[in-house]
Amino acid sequence: MNSYSVKINTGECWYGLCADDGTKFPLTEKSEYDADFRINRTLNQVCPILISNQGRYIYSEKCFAIKVKDGEITVTTEGVIELIEAGNTLKEAFLEACKAHFAPQRGIPPREFFETPQYNTWIELMYNQNQEDVLKYARGIIENGYPAGILMIDDTWQKYYGCWEFDPEKFPDPRGMVEKLHSYGFKVMLWTCPYISPDSPEYRELKEKNLLTKLENGKPSLHEWWDGYSATLDLTNPVAILWYNEKLRKLCDNYGIDGFKFDAGDARFYEFDKINLGGADPNTFSELWAKFGLNYKYNEYRACVGCQGYPLVQRLADKYHSWNENGMASLIPNTLTQGIMGYAYTCPDMIGGGEWSFFRDDGLKERLDEELVVRYAQCAALMPMMQFSAAPWRVLSEENAALCLKAARLHTQYAYYILMLAEEAGKTGEPIARYMEYEFPGENFGEVTDQFMLGNKILVAPVIEKGKTRRSVKLPAGRWAFLGEKIYEGGKTVEVDAPISVLPYFEKR
Repeated sequence: MNSYSVKINTGECWYGLCADDGTKFPLTEKSEYDADFRINRTLNQVCPILISNQGRYIYSEKCFAIKVKDGEITVTTEGVIELIEAGNTLKEAFLEACKAHFAPQRGIPPREFFETPQYNTWIELMYNQNQEDVLKYARGIIENGYPAGILMIDDTWQKYYGCWEFDPEKFPDPRGMVEKLHSYGFKVMLWTCPYISPDSPEYRELKEKNLLTKLENGKPSLHEWWDGYSATLDLTNPVAILWYNEKLRKLCDNYGIDGFKFDAGDARFYEFDKINLGGADPNTFSELWAKFGLNYKYNEYRACVGCQGYPLVQRLADKYHSWNENGMASLIPNTLTQGIMGYAYTCPDMIGGGEWSFFRDDGLKERLDEELVVRYAQCAALMPMMQFSAAPWRVLSEENAALCLKAARLHTQYAYYILMLAEEAGKTGEPIARYMEYEFPGENFGEVTDQFMLGNKILVAPVIEKGKTRRSVKLPAGRWAFLGEKIYEGGKTVEVDAPISVLPYFEKR
């Protein structure tokens, strides 16, 4: 085990490491932080890198434990630890780290991810995914003025885990359904995971062929996750990979499926899987799960270790329907952390939060905060991607539903620019959504995490507090056009009107 300590300089800010902890970053002289990522027990992406706004970075080939106290960072890992001097700014350090450790490769995700909103059936249908209601949801999208985009059919379209075939009672004509969705203009993705329901024919087949991970006693590991107990494919075994890939390819060939939402695969679920063909640790399993998705252009991930620079879509973990750091307040800092770790192709959580209970028909108006849903949509509008699940036209008033549509149209308005940034990220690795400090070093933006830059010319300052109708925005030097119109001179903090109908953003002039 190797340990290494680094003194935090005056005014120095460190970024990266863990998307779920984005609200705790940057780390400064005053920070206290204690975490262990040698097994990633978080719900989101981790990467063993910390990058400083003073042009240096800490990197290890393996995830590490970290403690920050009394102005010092101490990391502990089984791998080699490096402190690299790479320039004078956050951008310079990031670009050098990217070049050395996670240079872009294999292109970028398909343009539909960036150009139009995505739609996921989870909130609307939950564990009752079915053909009739999927088509109804898709028609609702079009009829309510939203552009067709990527449609993800979530968990329970299948018979059970490991049997990756449409449930015929719920989906009597899956090919006809997909053809209809394609005719509307949608690309169609299906939810999937690397788990196998026990006592199923697939479980018995895979057990007999030695394609499941095992406990120390040699028996298949049945681990608990959010949907009960399941066995796990041994992703270190190429035969298991072939078995799984064959199942998914048949869905593409037989029904016209375009890709998959690759859920679960969290390192924490492999903690007790001690026996596998490749001798992999939990974090390596999570990495292998992500690399499997490279077989499919249309993909989405949430829990990931490593694999930056690949054309993999990385979503934030499900958020609560709240304004606090479990919900709205986490969207900007966690997205910025994803980017500075090398995950450029990011998507915030489902608009309004992935906590489905707030969106049920019974008692909907008592639980749902309509203002929050609108501000969520605005916050996502000028991020690399945005994703709807709860149908705004069902859960919101007509006025607030129109504001969500306005946010979706703003995203499509700037799609050309977002796609240009994605293409640039495919060459340089640069984030699409960027810390203010990344673009404006030396202007005292180190600890600003409630506003961000889309590329180098659009400053976005969403309202993230309930009831606020004005927004304080710190502008860099130069001239900035508020909503493309009124000009502000930068180098100072300004207050702008931000009623619920307005997402404050500025274009550099």
